[in-house]
Amino acid sequence: MITFDTSALLDAFKQVTDKITDAVGEPTVRAAGFAGADVFRDEAKRNAMAHQRTGALARSIVVKRLVEESDGTRQAYLVTVRGGKPSAKGGAFYWRFVEFGTAHSPAQPFLRPAYESKKQAAADAVTRTLAQKIDERLGGK
Repeated sequence: MITFDTSALLDAFKQVTDKITDAVGEPTVRAAGFAGADVFRDEAKRNAMAHQRTGALARSIVVKRLVEESDGTRQAYLVTVRGGKPSAKGGAFYWRFVEFGTAHSPAQPFLRPAYESKKQAAADAVTRTLAQKIDERLGGK
């Protein structure tokens, strides 16, 4: 009869999985999520510049981390427009009128096309950043 002691192999597996779990902590997931949201924000800014008059709309496009929907393993980000007030100089309160149109002017969307055109690029950015951060945390580069 042949017997095998696999306890050393199981210990090695546990050490490796512990290292990977530590490497994919909240800072790593935050960085990867922001990298993806950054792609959408940049494309939305490029789209908004096509309708530029003052540049306030493009300057007002931001990425916000949704704290209430984020935790250690999941991060949620929102690409939106900082609206401001109609009386504020440089405010982009009118962004919804541009994105969705009004009864008197047609829609000139800039957010939805950014999302539709950059989904794969954002996923690639998240994957690339995640791999880079994990490699850094595991002592690669």
